Amino acid sequence: MSIGGAARVLCAQMVLVTVHAFTITVPSSRSLLLPSRWEKASSRWTLSMGFAQNNHADAQPQQQLSEEDQLFLERFKRRRNDAALKVESEKLKRPPSNSTYFQDPKNVITSVLDGLLAAHDPIPLFGYEILYQSSTKHWQDVLRKSVGAPEGTETELIYRALSKSMERGGHNQFGILVGLGTDHHNVVASDSSSEIHFNGYYTIEFPWDTLDYYDGTAWLECRLRDRLSDELLCVLGWSLEKSSDGSWLIDGIDWQDFREKYRPGVGREEWERICG
Repeated sequence: MSIGGAARVLCAQMVLVTVHAFTITVPSSRSLLLPSRWEKASSRWTLSMGFAQNNHADAQPQQQLSEEDQLFLERFKRRRNDAALKVESEKLKRPPSNSTYFQDPKNVITSVLDGLLAAHDPIPLFGYEILYQSSTKHWQDVLRKSVGAPEGTETELIYRALSKSMERGGHNQFGILVGLGTDHHNVVASDSSSEIHFNGYYTIEFPWDTLDYYDGTAWLECRLRDRLSDELLCVLGWSLEKSSDGSWLIDGIDWQDFREKYRPGVGREEWERICG
């Protein structure tokens, strides 16, 4: 005998099972094979389409949620929805975006760097998602290979691997991007005619205007300075490319380190080796 063309009868003794408003007869003295969407829980059968109850004499009636549990569930749903709305709202404020604000590559780079400094706010790995999604396919491949992830790896696993790589302790040249290896107490502003953006760990300086090649690509230099001493720490050259919807995307990063232990030729790493 079959149920919905899927269940197979393996024994002879029969028992009565009621599913919603109709009655079916199935064997139950031994095992019964059901479709994968059927799950057995104690003396009840749960279907994806509804609820089926085994009519054994010792079957327990379905329990109703208490008023307290119902209130807790409602609060949980509200918090979950509020969190989801907050994340979506944050995504609208971050690149990639073709909004007027992000037509200035300086705002794109600043937002990406800020996201890495608070990489797990408002949800875990959020900053790495912003970095990855704000990159061209070419730079996404570089990021993926830098953590040893094969092609076709789920993006969330790549975010996790980037997090492990960039947040590792010890000798970590790129830890500065996630707030490691720099003193972040007492912000001190320096007087400069260049555009400077202050955050909790270093200052981001854009000494020159964006070099727009007017072919859908551009180049931009930014400098990371110690926010206390104003010492030059790193110079980053960002290669940018416009996507089909007009968003600026990262296509490459040139990294020059001026910190003593990472000065050119000594202790340097490349993006392809940040996991090592």
